[in-house]
Amino acid sequence: MRSFEKLAELYRKTLLEDVVPFWERYTVDPDDGAINNCVDDYGNVLSYDRYLWSQGRALWTFSALYNRVEPRQSWLDIARRVAQYLYSHGRDDSGRWVYRLSKDGEVLDGPISIYVDGFVLNGMGEYYLATGDTRAADIARETWKSVSERLANPGSYSIAPYELPPGAQTLGIPMIFSFFFWNLGQALRTEEIKQGGLRLAEWLLPTFYSRKHDAVMEFRSIYGGPLALPQGRVVIPGHVIEAMWFLISIFEAADSSRYHQAIAECCRLIRRHIELGWDDDYGGIRLAIDIEGQTPVAWQKADCKPWWVHTEALVATLYAYFYTSDEWFLDWHHRIKDYAFSKYPVPTGEWRQWLDRYGSPSSSAALPVKDPFHLPRALIYSVGILERLLS
Repeated sequence: MRSFEKLAELYRKTLLEDVVPFWERYTVDPDDGAINNCVDDYGNVLSYDRYLWSQGRALWTFSALYNRVEPRQSWLDIARRVAQYLYSHGRDDSGRWVYRLSKDGEVLDGPISIYVDGFVLNGMGEYYLATGDTRAADIARETWKSVSERLANPGSYSIAPYELPPGAQTLGIPMIFSFFFWNLGQALRTEEIKQGGLRLAEWLLPTFYSRKHDAVMEFRSIYGGPLALPQGRVVIPGHVIEAMWFLISIFEAADSSRYHQAIAECCRLIRRHIELGWDDDYGGIRLAIDIEGQTPVAWQKADCKPWWVHTEALVATLYAYFYTSDEWFLDWHHRIKDYAFSKYPVPTGEWRQWLDRYGSPSSSAALPVKDPFHLPRALIYSVGILERLLS
């Protein structure tokens, strides 16, 4: 019990005294209310380009802080200004969310990533819970319909900053949209949206799990089998770990008794992918591996240790411990926590985002942004699970 109390205290303190103050102090634009998402670890603004991916994430985080931590008016005010910014900017004539705007609202990159729609949809649902603003609910519902139509037509969408190999489907789609649809359906009390998320959750493992390798692959053939390309051997341990706690969250809310075996399998796969990804020589979880051990790995900066992988592993190990009482998960939670808290925090309160294999700062292999999402979300969810364990 004392261990859970100390962990909860550490995570609350990190969230409320370090991480959130960074975003409040350095990133809220006084002109338009958007989050300045291109900043360095010390709060210096590097660009005023607005990545809508980051605005949707910020909307979720400040709404979730208000809903799930404490109802601070200052957090709701930030969420409201981000929502107003998104109301006024970001959708094309077809209702799809664009990728990047200038500070003046000029579209720099159009709707080249369906993931942007997902993050905005997710943010709007959480904001609606905080405010009851029906405009947020309407926009979230419209975005859900648009995304659902595109998901039903493979090839009708892109996934920037990533690329789909020829003939492939990606784990990121059911991972993201199962969780976001389920949560939106709960927020709007709409069974159709919830069931769409549940169907994606049920489809994920049968499609992306490789029995041969006992691993969840990043890419599979559009027909559901192995992808006969180097990318078809890629496993992203952090994606799998994140996906598994998403599934646990969905299955326990849907009916934990009905999905008992599915939750147990998610827990097993969390362990499996931590073991696959952990670097025994230098510590930390690698970004990507080739499941057959071939080199080079067909993924950029495969040996790097991104912050988000470790934050997702903190949540996943607590979820798995909650359902299994297996001390392995608690031991590894502490090991991952010790690595993360010794490597990522910077004096301003935030975390540096990318390390190379040896633990030195490295540049991102994805978007050139920093946004308030993986770390605060992990801290919010981790405290919630620890409170369940304490009770």
